[in-house]
Amino acid sequence: MKKMVICMMVVGLAMPGFSTLVTALDVYLDIPEQEVERIRDELKDAKKLKEYMGRIVGSLNPTSYEKMEEFKKRFNVGDEPMQTALMDIIREASTKTGWKRSRPDDAWDMRIADRQLLPWAITCLGICANTEGKKFLMDIATDSAKDDDFRWTAICSYLRRADAQETRDTLVLFLTGDMKTTLNLPYHGLYFSAISLYDNTKENSQKREAIIFALTAALMLEKDKEVFSWADKLLAERSTEYAESPQRKAALERMNKPPEKETP
Repeated sequence: MKKMVICMMVVGLAMPGFSTLVTALDVYLDIPEQEVERIRDELKDAKKLKEYMGRIVGSLNPTSYEKMEEFKKRFNVGDEPMQTALMDIIREASTKTGWKRSRPDDAWDMRIADRQLLPWAITCLGICANTEGKKFLMDIATDSAKDDDFRWTAICSYLRRADAQETRDTLVLFLTGDMKTTLNLPYHGLYFSAISLYDNTKENSQKREAIIFALTAALMLEKDKEVFSWADKLLAERSTEYAESPQRKAALERMNKPPEKETP
């Protein structure tokens, strides 16, 4: 009965206009403490873990995603088993979609794979991917045959697990390198992702320095004045070295834009 209720939630949440924020993850986190040990034992089985992860990613949303670390901790789920389950889900879902976005007249299972399973399984790899998982994500990110939305999600997920050098190399590759012209990103795209990553990487100074380096290099070459203005302002607010650099001054002159004055 519990599984049936969870599955009904998953289907309901994927329907347009469904308003509740209760997800399968919320249900698991709300399970009475006396049931936790039983579920921990179940999740030691790879098949069971995959079933649980399938239900979770099938109903995740941005708010519930923030609770994934809590799920891992409560049920003692290791990074590698979770990675294996998520990669299996991605492979199976991508077989349905062909890495293309679904259309309103596509079969329901394809739309669920496209809207929920693929993007959220890729996103969740950002909290558990090891070397193998990061390679898996980078293979998605660099494959121009795949839809840009999936590739962008893979980049963001990869960056969350990347070390400082990997972060620097990836941002350079997609902001100024060979991959830039292969990817059409949403508004402000990777600049937005990099700034968000910087703000959420307070305890890793080397990774922050890598982000500053890559964004500085990208802004020196940026041609879109609106994107430059937006990213330049946010970067200058976070890095005094960038704000006062001769490179920035030259870029501002190139854009015919005076530096913003600090508010007294």
